[in-house]
Order: sequence, then structure tokens, then C-alpha cells
Amino acid sequence: MNRSKYKSRQSLSVLRIVAAAGALCVASAFAISDEIVMRDGTVYTGTIVSKTRRTVEIDTQVHGISTRLKLDRRSVKSIVTGDLQTAPTTDVPQTILPKVTEPVEDPNKVIKREGYNLLLEVPLKGTFGKEIYPLGVANALAWAAENEVTDVVFRIDSGGGAVWAAMDMVDIMEQYKGKIKMHMLIESSISASIWPSFTCDTITMAPGSDFGGAVAYTQNSSGSAEVDLKLNGIWAAKLESAADANGFESYLVRAMMLSKSSIYAYQEDGEWKFSDTTEGLPKNYETIDGPDSVLTLTAKQAIKYGLVDAMPDGKSLQDFAEAQGIDKWDSAGDIGHEIIERDTEKAKKLLARLESTYRSFLVESNNATGRNYVSTLGSSLQTMRKQLGLYKRLLNDAEELHMPSMVEGFAERLDIDFWENEIETRMAELRRTRRRGP
Repeated sequence: MNRSKYKSRQSLSVLRIVAAAGALCVASAFAISDEIVMRDGTVYTGTIVSKTRRTVEIDTQVHGISTRLKLDRRSVKSIVTGDLQTAPTTDVPQTILPKVTEPVEDPNKVIKREGYNLLLEVPLKGTFGKEIYPLGVANALAWAAENEVTDVVFRIDSGGGAVWAAMDMVDIMEQYKGKIKMHMLIESSISASIWPSFTCDTITMAPGSDFGGAVAYTQNSSGSAEVDLKLNGIWAAKLESAADANGFESYLVRAMMLSKSSIYAYQEDGEWKFSDTTEGLPKNYETIDGPDSVLTLTAKQAIKYGLVDAMPDGKSLQDFAEAQGIDKWDSAGDIGHEIIERDTEKAKKLLARLESTYRSFLVESNNATGRNYVSTLGSSLQTMRKQLGLYKRLLNDAEELHMPSMVEGFAERLDIDFWENEIETRMAELRRTRRRGP
């Protein structure tokens, strides 16, 4: 065969192959489409026609029928776009741009509407230090700050509990003063649970609610509970300062915490005024709480004297907004409830581990005291060292979970520095005994 003809045919074949490959590339380029993956696993393939902060629209097929869907972006897990160059004007294959996966907003993120208040409800239900922990409050307020929440509504229904939890919660709330408006909606708030209320910007009592009775008790040497007058006085002074700073009646705090304190009401120019003594008061004054009792304020009293805000009807967030005169508002949803539930379990587990480690250490230290054999004593001391190390790590974890006051309590129960030195001293003595032999 003529060599030139062979080369010509060979070149022609190569050109045909290249052209076919180019056409295939172009066809493939146009076959690539956009893809939206929903959080429930549904995938929509087609052409995205519009995107906003709230929605994304896609031309797709559902059961073989062409349709245009408008999807809520908070339900979208990811958006994959196959953006290509415009249709080619020559037979030369066009460059295919890679698909791009767009970041999608957090599913719980609520986009604040212009001119509207955004309300986040945070439940405080149960006993402080058992069902209510500072961690949940810290993370709920952090979420609120990140998501443009204007008002956080703490809905409280608590008979009290650990003062350390209330104290740490107040310290956290203080960090957000002036950044987020905080409200306390009371269904029941007794004993230590009154503390966070006076840190809020408003206190609202729901129908049938009660508020007060915050006397602290400690255990005496016989194990019986008794009123700690000195401690109550210190706490009352601290809480009075918080009440004054937030525009609440400080006499109210003392009457709720100190049995010898009183609060009296009288009217002046049509407004209720308050005093902790009857001296100089008009004859028609009224006793809200005398010197022989601790005040527990009812919703009816709150309405009458205007000591706190009151909701005449209902307990819903809508009722609260109406009572506070908030006309234009949106709810941030259930994220506050979710955060509290999640963080309560986390704090509970840590507290249970701390208690368990503390008890185990005490048991092992008693065992070590009664063991005279070198082998068993060494084993006990090694176990005590490990437990003490774990105890320290758990205390550090508790600090990170916003429980510094609880950490102080555990540190007082078990003197870590003493026991570290004690264990090392006894182990050194044990090593010397082993070297001496029998």
C-alpha cells in the first residue's frame, strides 16, 4: 500500500476519534446537572433557577413529571452545582468546571426578620443541680447571641435545689447583660431558683404561680438541717444588689430570704410604695410580709402591687409577648428546649462520675489504712493515685461545663494536695520497706 495513502487514512481515523471524543465530552458536559440533598435524605437533580437566603428553586422531575420546587434552605443538607461554560461555538471540547458544594446554614438557625423581635424560650424545669444546670443556660445564651435573638424567655418551674447551680447561672447571665434582653416567666420559683430571676430585665408571673421562700439550710453536726443566718445574710445582700441594678424592689429580696425582714406597701399619688418598716407610714399601709415569716409572693399579689409583671390569662409564649407589649415577634423554635435537654444529660453524667469517684476513693483510702501487707497496701495506694488523677480531670471538665462553684465544693470535700503528698509519702515508705526485706 502506498505509504502516503496509509498515513492519510490513519490521520483521518485519528481525527474522527478525536471529534467523537470531543462530542462525547460536550454531551457529557451538558448532561451534568445541579443536585440538592435534603436533610431527610431526599435528592433532587435538575437545574437550580434561583437561590435566596431562605429558599432555593430547582427545575426537576418528580415521578417522571417535570416540575419546579421551592425548598426551604433550613431543610437542605447540601447544594451541588455543575456550573458549565456557555454552549461551544466550535467543535473543540470545552473545559468542564468542577462541581461546587455550597455551605448550608445550620438547620436550627433562624433568620431574623427586619423589624421583628426574635424570642427564644429556655425551660428551667425541675431541681437546680439535678435537672437544671448552668451549662444549658450558657449554651442557650451563646446560641441566642450567634443567631440574632433579641429576647430570651426563661420559663421556670422549680422548687429550688443547689445554690451553687443558681450562683453559676447568674454569673453566666451577667455576661449577656445589655446584649440580649432576658426575661423570667414564672410558673413556680421557690428557694434557690429565685436567684436568676433578679438578674433578668423583666419578671413575669403566670396565673397561679408562686415566687419566693428562699431560705438556705445547712446540716449541723447531728445531720439535721438548720437555717444558716450568716449565709442567708450574705446571699441576700448579693441578690439585693442584682435586684437594684435591674430595677426590682430590694425589699422583696430580703423578705424572701430573711425571716426577720418585712415588706409593707402604701399608696402615694396613686402608686404603690414599699418599706421594710412601719415607721412613718400612713395608717392605711398594708403588710405584704411580716417579720415572722418568709415571703412567697403569689400572682394575685404581684398583680395588685405591681412588684413584677403579671399575665392575667394563659401561660403561652404568645400570652407572654402580649403581657410585655411585644407586638411583632417570631419564635426561634424548640432549640432552647433541645439545648437544655442535651446539656442536662451531659452535666448529670459528669456529676455522677464525680460522686462515684469520690466515694470509691474514700473506700480505698479506708482499705489502705487497714492493710498491713506490703502487696495489698501497694495495690490500694496505686488505686488511690489513679482515682485521684481521675478526680482532678473530672473537676477540670466541670470547670469547662460552667460549674465552678460546684468544683469548689468538691475540692473542699477532698483535699487533693494533701492526698497527693500522702500517697507519695506512703509509697516511698513502702519502697524502703521492700528494699529492707523481711
